[in-house]
Amino acid sequence: MRKLSEVRFLLQAFALILCIGCSAKKNSPTATAAEEDTRVLIKRAFDSADRNVVKPIFNIERARALKSKVEQEKDPSKQLQLSLAYANELLKSGDASASAQLYQKILDFVIANKFPLDSANKRNLMSSVGIAYMRLGENQNCVQNHNHQSCYIPIKGEGVHQLPFGSREAIRIYEQMLKEFPKDLETKYLLNLAYMTLGEYPDKVPPAFRIDPSWYKSKVNIQPFRDIAPELGLNRNGHAGGVIMDDFTNDGWQDIVITDWSPNSPLIFYVNNGDGSFTDQTKNYNLDGYMSGLNLNQVDFNNDGWLDIFIMRGAWLLSEGDIPATLLMNTGKGKFVDVTIKAGITKVGATQTSAWTDIDLDGWIDLVVAHESLPPQYERGIDVYMNKKDGTFAYVSSEYGLTRNSFYKGLVATDANNDKYPDLYFSSLGEGTFLYLNQGSQGQKGFVLAGPSSNIGQPQRCFPSWSFDYDNDGNEDLFTSSYTNDGTPALHWVLSHMGKADPGLLPKLFHNKGNAIYEEVGQQMGLTEIAFTMGCNFGDINTDGYLDFYLATGNPAYQSVVPNKMYLNMDGKKFEDVSYSGGFANIQKGHGVAFGDPDHDGDEDMYVVIGGAFDGDNFYNCFYENPNEHNNNWVVLKLTGKTANRAAIGARVAVSVQEGGKERKIYRMVSSGASFGANSLNIEVGLRKATSINNVTVQWPCKDCPDQVFTGLEINKAYLLTQDETAPAPLPYNKVAFKKTNDHMDHMQNMGK
Repeated sequence: MRKLSEVRFLLQAFALILCIGCSAKKNSPTATAAEEDTRVLIKRAFDSADRNVVKPIFNIERARALKSKVEQEKDPSKQLQLSLAYANELLKSGDASASAQLYQKILDFVIANKFPLDSANKRNLMSSVGIAYMRLGENQNCVQNHNHQSCYIPIKGEGVHQLPFGSREAIRIYEQMLKEFPKDLETKYLLNLAYMTLGEYPDKVPPAFRIDPSWYKSKVNIQPFRDIAPELGLNRNGHAGGVIMDDFTNDGWQDIVITDWSPNSPLIFYVNNGDGSFTDQTKNYNLDGYMSGLNLNQVDFNNDGWLDIFIMRGAWLLSEGDIPATLLMNTGKGKFVDVTIKAGITKVGATQTSAWTDIDLDGWIDLVVAHESLPPQYERGIDVYMNKKDGTFAYVSSEYGLTRNSFYKGLVATDANNDKYPDLYFSSLGEGTFLYLNQGSQGQKGFVLAGPSSNIGQPQRCFPSWSFDYDNDGNEDLFTSSYTNDGTPALHWVLSHMGKADPGLLPKLFHNKGNAIYEEVGQQMGLTEIAFTMGCNFGDINTDGYLDFYLATGNPAYQSVVPNKMYLNMDGKKFEDVSYSGGFANIQKGHGVAFGDPDHDGDEDMYVVIGGAFDGDNFYNCFYENPNEHNNNWVVLKLTGKTANRAAIGARVAVSVQEGGKERKIYRMVSSGASFGANSLNIEVGLRKATSINNVTVQWPCKDCPDQVFTGLEINKAYLLTQDETAPAPLPYNKVAFKKTNDHMDHMQNMGK
């Protein structure tokens, strides 16, 4: 038997691999007015971050440091411990080949020397070897030789790996594991996936471990959406990040803004040229050098008619997450200006979620930011910034009763009780969800927590959230998706298909029955698969007037190669998973999601940011072109407020149409959608086979302003609806075809942009 000290190092090393970092208390810095360029503050914050605490990034730096330590260490036991940590950082830094070789040497050494590992640690070591080989196969095939079928399951055609070494070695390891651990569901999933990458699934998968092919099929078939990002030059190769699809140049065409959470990756601004093409105009618009950003959203905070940008940072970095946010004002003259400090957005804290909403309905949009807190180590709370109507904000969190600390991951504005005043829905990782009701309609300032009768609060471990009216009954419903680091998405994917999903981890859909009373209807609406959701958003992919939604899935572990999900709304009565038939089942990690209509054809296309957390977990973003399978009718509405905020954020819209000889109503709210990703603020309404539009009713988000009814609208056209102007104004909305050129097919040209 080996000495206990010789065995303990493996346990310690595995703890090091799994540890996200134990944080000491750290005060949140506040920027000074003299430092007005947040680019300087962002760099300073990242430069000073403790590399030993921040595990998801700085992997290349840690790998370099560990290599030196391994070479200098003379004690064999300590050297092996360091080597295990080094193999882990090599994988995270992107050198899967070196990582796989080193992991394999460690495994061979442990087996040859009969180390008395318990089963859990032996299983984890073998899993590390297997996933290193899997990632090597992904890097060589799906990243370095990417094509439009790479990493979509079921993998077939050009998606099959041409360089088989990585997957072949992964199969060898996983089959060894399953002989010893035959009930390991995560390994079973990864084994089937490895065979699939070689075009050998299901026939060559050992029958005892074969996954039923029906698990990779949709019950409802739709015409596939195609990822055309490479042909449009929009296929940025990067990491987790956010996206906005909206019109920042006021030319009527929706642009695309994306971020990457890496400290070394800048924001990119793609301008829509109005001819089916996009151009990177980042530098020309003074947006170069704004590094990092896990999420972002759009707003017109100064009511000048030009959309501004707000970037959030610091999420997942624990005690080192005090990275400044950035507010970029659109000058309307082809430039953005950093006004963060001047505007008073000086509180710094780890966040990826915020909501722009007019809290007091005074016609000026306010800002709420929810931070990640872990009391008592660090308490960052919720920030409420009230618009002072002069380009600055007042910090009033305590005054409005929003002081609760939690590890917030999602925040959206809604109107739970139809009183016009925006309420706030928070989701947190560990404490469930919170609905705070705005007391403005009672003549009081502030928010109060909704009581138990609201039936809000689950699941306990959740991430993104949103508000939408999924059944067109005029009440805003709520959605939140679960998230946990207990087990990987691969394990829970299999359990879901076996009918053994943990009910506490299923997505939750709260049907609003009126007056802020909800009923959780997720399972009865067809949401029976656990989805570790990060980014997400909703839209109407088949233009039938019912809102569908996309879940971008994963977690930091490389083993979490599970499909991103698309759910089709079946007339408000059920949701059907169309991920496989619709071509959405990309198994790389998904983040920011945006729906919009950048080609003016009336249906909604999608942009999805794809990529993980670690330095080496990069992948290509996707742009899904809607095939417009049913050729349904539509109408596009752009709202402009006068006494309401200029962008009309929070406006409630009811579209009355004639379909099949009957009146039908479709309800929407002006917002950027879900808590992770930003849709266009245009109301893009699918009308199915409606033959005419009766009227459009707008409830403007302002005090004492009447609802407005617009008539004279026609199907398949776009209109500007301006508050207090009686007639809708037709907007130019000529369809263009996307310019799919071979000039953009070299994916490597976008590496690191």
